[in-house]
Amino acid sequence: MTFSVVAFDRDTKSWGVAVASKFLAVGSVVPWAEAGTGAVATQALSNISYGPEGLRLLRDRGAKEVVEKLTVADDKREHRQLGIVDSKGEAFAFTGSKCYDYAGHIIGDGYTVQGNILAGREVIEAMAREMDGKGMFQYRLMNALEAAQANGGDKRGKQSSAMLIVREDGGFEEFTDRYIDLRVDDSADPMGELRRLEFLWEAIFFKDEMVKVERYAQQVNEALSAAGYGTIGEWAFDNNFDYGAAEGKIGKKALTILIGQPIE
Repeated sequence: MTFSVVAFDRDTKSWGVAVASKFLAVGSVVPWAEAGTGAVATQALSNISYGPEGLRLLRDRGAKEVVEKLTVADDKREHRQLGIVDSKGEAFAFTGSKCYDYAGHIIGDGYTVQGNILAGREVIEAMAREMDGKGMFQYRLMNALEAAQANGGDKRGKQSSAMLIVREDGGFEEFTDRYIDLRVDDSADPMGELRRLEFLWEAIFFKDEMVKVERYAQQVNEALSAAGYGTIGEWAFDNNFDYGAAEGKIGKKALTILIGQPIE
């Protein structure tokens, strides 16, 4: 009922899980990650204890050993599916023989993709191709989900998605390791909504190229008036773009959100 990617990005030293499913709030079940330790996806007849226990074991073990240790002690393992990447970026996965067809996984360089109740193997093959490509880590994860869906995805349909990326001191004000932590719990277009939320997350929390507001004065004034604001500062404060608007400038992503269209 689920397809996911678990991966490590060597350039940014980040660990991540992205997942989608015809299942309510898949992000509350499948993805687990800890900076410096690794990441886990537990699915099919999901054994949620694989998440916290897997992370605990990964603190001093590799992915293959952790997968084997978790599954050998589970008498329902043949109904489980599990993907893990460890602190060094080594990946390993397990697909039980009693998971609903199609079920399978592909282990690549720094990642594993897996799924069950899929339209076919082409779903995870499309994900693997995206992960073998280049680009920002979060975009590769989202591209993998979208490629899976374009190739049939979960054969029952679509409902929810999630993305969790961790890196040391990556969270808000560097108090946690949660660099990106997003969930779409129930949507007719969970991948599209996840991409929208990721763009919004970047606009609010990430540093962005700043542009002069005066260059877009007419569009900005029309958008502010329609939203009931007198100044861009008021809009930025109320909508949590404080870091993205100052001294007559605004972040490109924040401006895109304000005026409702991309800018050149």
